[in-house]
Amino acid sequence: VPISGSGNVAQYTALKVLELGGTVLSLSDSKGSLIVRSPGAGAGITKELVESIQSLKLSGGALSSLALTQATGVEYVPGARPWTLLPTVHIVLPCATQNEVSGTEAEALIKAGVRIVAEGSNMGCTVQAIEVFEAARKKGGKTSVWYAPGKASNCGGVAVSGLEMAQNSQRLTWTTEEVDAKLNGIMTNCFNICYDAGSKFSGESLAGGELPSLLSGANVAGFIKVADAMKAQGDWW
Repeated sequence: VPISGSGNVAQYTALKVLELGGTVLSLSDSKGSLIVRSPGAGAGITKELVESIQSLKLSGGALSSLALTQATGVEYVPGARPWTLLPTVHIVLPCATQNEVSGTEAEALIKAGVRIVAEGSNMGCTVQAIEVFEAARKKGGKTSVWYAPGKASNCGGVAVSGLEMAQNSQRLTWTTEEVDAKLNGIMTNCFNICYDAGSKFSGESLAGGELPSLLSGANVAGFIKVADAMKAQGDWW
């Protein structure tokens, strides 16, 4: 799982990937990328390395200043994003900034085997990259890609802000595990809404051997939610 960025979103995304048993292949900053070209036994970006990066970023340091050893299998590549540097990828999580995945990089990721792209950053993929991913989805087969837009896939940040407000208003304190469980439910519901809308308005479904567009689903579901709210408040009709 290649991840871009090394701020809060990227750090906690990496920790969650590790918790779920995935292999983190990259993190990055504005000056370059940490990558793992050949993941294997003991090789990869570890929890300890992520924690070191957290401390480094608190002091304003750059990834280039990390002390890396060959034993970790991690190398630093200056002046490059991770997307074209890795021979094999499965899930791609852009978590740095907007327009950080170009059309050319999207094509390289498809060649490397990507199956899922979910934006942790806002508008992480360029229009050209989205077109490449959506074309691969429609084509189907072994190169099919499921793209999830940031308006849905990174809504957890706003959701947790809502949970914080709920705790404050009710004078409650939830544990990390409780917040994570509530967030899991919110994100599961978000996926289901986007999947259902994408399937309903496109006629595509997993049962039919097709991946419904999560992009269309997020757009349609978001519009319907706002339209229903306007109607309920008497602002429309």
